[in-house]
Amino acid sequence: MSLGVIALLLAGAGAGWLLWRAARSRTGGGRNVTLLKIVIWLGLAAVLFAAKLWPLALMVLLAAGAVTAIEMWRDGAVARDEGANPEPPALSKAMTVDEAAAMLGVSIDADEQQIQAAYKKLIAQIHPDKGGTDYLAAQINEARDVMLSAVGEE
Repeated sequence: MSLGVIALLLAGAGAGWLLWRAARSRTGGGRNVTLLKIVIWLGLAAVLFAAKLWPLALMVLLAAGAVTAIEMWRDGAVARDEGANPEPPALSKAMTVDEAAAMLGVSIDADEQQIQAAYKKLIAQIHPDKGGTDYLAAQINEARDVMLSAVGEE
């Protein structure tokens, strides 16, 4: 039996085992996918070995190793980045009317039209879709709500 046929049998057995394992497993899908990719790459290399295309089979094996290593590195880097960038903490105290007026750039006794105009001008500049942050947009929204509730109480 040639080396190529043996490699094909091993790749087929590995693929069958992974499919059986994936069918039984409820978790670890990412690991199963990585293993299945490796088996597919090895199967392709085995076909090339069987066809006596040794240089091409070796290149496939090198490419498979490189791609797998890059994917594993990327997944680890993403996991580290997610842990390093937690969400900003929520404000522990409510915004005062003075703070809201200062943030919107209006006087404390501004009417509803002035508050809405200032809000629209600010949110157009710092909206997340325009390059701003969610945090700043939330602050501007809170300032508007505080000022509008202060106007409603009068």
